[in-house]
Amino acid sequence: MPLPIALIRAHLVIDHEDDDQILTHYSNVAAMWVAAYTGQPFDPANALMAQAALLLVATQYESREAVTFSNAYQLPFGVHDLLSPLKERVTGYVAPVAEVAA
Repeated sequence: MPLPIALIRAHLVIDHEDDDQILTHYSNVAAMWVAAYTGQPFDPANALMAQAALLLVATQYESREAVTFSNAYQLPFGVHDLLSPLKERVTGYVAPVAEVAA
């Protein structure tokens, strides 16, 4: 479930419905990206996920090109920081099982 359109409009300070279709699309993309990055289903009630998704939607809406000369970053600043605590870590390390003395 993506972010509510009213929340997206409030975040972007948009007071019309003209761009709702593209905003909904960007919200769906952001929700899928957050879920893929964290390894968890997107939850709009999770403040960290919602804020990261809002940053992604805003970036996609304001800068519709892959890279601009004014901003060389591919992700908005803060997205990784917001989602880092939620990300499932895969390191390959398996802790040894402690042997029980008989």
